[in-house]
Amino acid sequence: MLKKHRDLQLRLRLFFPVVAIIIIVLSMATFFNTQYALRVVKDQVDQSLVIQVNTIAGMFERERILQLEKVQTNLDVARWMFYSLPFYVTDQPILLTAIHQNSLATFDTHINEWKRNNKSLYHDTAFVDQVKQLVGGTVTIFQRIDSGFIRIATNVTDNKGDRAVNTYIDNQSPVVKAVLQGNTYYGRAFVVNDWYITAYEPIIHNEKVVGMLYVGDKEKDILEVKKILNNLMIGKTGYPFVIGYDGTMLIHPYAEGTSWQDSAVFHTMLSQQSGVMVYRLNDKNRRAAFLHYPDFKIIIGASVDEKAEIRQVVRQTISNALFIAVGAVLVLSLLIYFVTTDKLYHYLKKVEQSRKRLSTAHQALKQSEERFEKLFDSTGDAIFVTDANENIIEVNQAACDILGYSKEQMLSMKMSEIKTPDYAAIVAENRRKIYKKGSLTFESVHVTHDGVLVPVEITSRVVEYKDEKLILSVARNISERKKVEREVLSAVIRAEERERERFAKDMHDGLGPLLSTIKLYVDELENMQMDESERSEMIKYTDELIDEAMQSIRSISNNLTPRVIHEFGLHKAIEAFCDKINKTNAVKIIYAHQKAPNRFDINFELILFRVISELINNTLKHAKASNISIELFESDGKIILRFTDDGVGFDLYQVMERENKGIGLRNIISRIKSVNGVYNIDSAPGEGLRVEVEFER
Repeated sequence: MLKKHRDLQLRLRLFFPVVAIIIIVLSMATFFNTQYALRVVKDQVDQSLVIQVNTIAGMFERERILQLEKVQTNLDVARWMFYSLPFYVTDQPILLTAIHQNSLATFDTHINEWKRNNKSLYHDTAFVDQVKQLVGGTVTIFQRIDSGFIRIATNVTDNKGDRAVNTYIDNQSPVVKAVLQGNTYYGRAFVVNDWYITAYEPIIHNEKVVGMLYVGDKEKDILEVKKILNNLMIGKTGYPFVIGYDGTMLIHPYAEGTSWQDSAVFHTMLSQQSGVMVYRLNDKNRRAAFLHYPDFKIIIGASVDEKAEIRQVVRQTISNALFIAVGAVLVLSLLIYFVTTDKLYHYLKKVEQSRKRLSTAHQALKQSEERFEKLFDSTGDAIFVTDANENIIEVNQAACDILGYSKEQMLSMKMSEIKTPDYAAIVAENRRKIYKKGSLTFESVHVTHDGVLVPVEITSRVVEYKDEKLILSVARNISERKKVEREVLSAVIRAEERERERFAKDMHDGLGPLLSTIKLYVDELENMQMDESERSEMIKYTDELIDEAMQSIRSISNNLTPRVIHEFGLHKAIEAFCDKINKTNAVKIIYAHQKAPNRFDINFELILFRVISELINNTLKHAKASNISIELFESDGKIILRFTDDGVGFDLYQVMERENKGIGLRNIISRIKSVNGVYNIDSAPGEGLRVEVEFER
């Protein structure tokens, strides 16, 4: 009885201190875990808001860049047309009333009349409207006066809808300052009554700036972006907003059009270029990220209800932690109570050993991760990992070095933001194919931070990570390959030139002597002294020579282009070619074209015939195939060519990279590109060849 009492006392002495320590430790862990969770959630919310703001800013930036590129092209067209006809300045004065485009103040002034192709440019509409008809946008010819530059011919309209002739830009305008220094001004400018993306180029006469040539397009109305932003969800309670530098709320779910000029929130955002802030709105705290976009004089922001987005997560964290803590205290208390001192000692010993093994495993895992990261960053190819929403969630150092962005910048971007507009438009379609097929290899063009275009070949594959399907893409710089392709194209051109030389030689050496001989015979037939038998013999020889000349012409013509294409069309030419191959029993070719048009443009038919015949010849030479399938049909306004064989296949990358191989394949690709075709070639050892080409109608 006494022994049991001592055992109970021992257990209690072990029980109470350990339980107290457990309670204290778990309480502290719960507190620090909650604080940590709060910071993590806030950081995640802030990061998400910043990403959304940068994405919206990217939308405005892409619009500005597209507009600027357009006006640069428009200026090239306007300049060429303006100077395509003689232009000179006369001594004939013109009295006019100049109107300031902003203040509308007026004064009288004289200008010398300008003429182009002997026609006055003052109030001229033909030139500016002709340019507008070609390129769109607005066009103006300015003439210099003492106060600035005045419009003498324009299709820019004022508030009444009339042409804004006689309005002028004063000398304080940054446009005028740039032009007077002999520079071309590109950018945003106020034109009469609205903001435009513009280009102003000096007009120089007798080595002096006497005027300027203007083209411009109205700046995109940011309210057009509202449809996109209204559908943009940020968390559970978030929304984007856009506010002008004058304090007017331009885009907002319920405060659009209101003035925030006197708001402390607006002044805080106005005083900083970007940031994250917390403010009070409708008795609720809201977290917001914002960014200035000075080109449009707006502030772009995104905000969420702090309580709804953060506190709910914190409450859940605290509840889970308390539940786990209470359960842990009960379980550990019972365990300690029923375990003897000796067992507790051994248990603690095992815990220590387990901790050491865990530490060792952690070190091994850390070393493994470091080796993987080193391998990931040491490759020369750019590697991107993107989620289902196209966001870049991981990238290696090679991608950052090639594109000129920091890793932080790359992780806040989407794949479409590093591509040219043409390839950005098909990002979604390519990703759909990747998710459907599991992998895809295709070509694209990336744009660096400095605007340099980098042609790449991308191999993408679907990978699973934490129950999420991601896309791993390896982008290889193929500038050298493109250079080789251009060389192949040059080789094709040279081959065609040699073909022309051969044609000329055949004409000269084959047909020329025959025609010369025929001419001699004909001249001889004019001799009235020739007897009838000799004349008949001469006519017979002439007929034979004419037949031989006609046969030579047919032979030369058929060598240039297959006669069957001209007479019966592409389908008959391909069928005839396939029948010729099928008769050899070397391979079985099936050609189907039920949904294809009967005839195409003759040049397109010739190129397509060459592509198909070259693919068949390559299969016969290298593939050891038994069957070839060729399909040509129309779908969604496009002509589709599909070519497959069941041959031995090949490593596409090795063939394209080796200088002494792949010439035939590069020749095929060059012909496809010559008619703006888009191709996809898929092959691997033992898997045959699959080629699909799309041509625009």
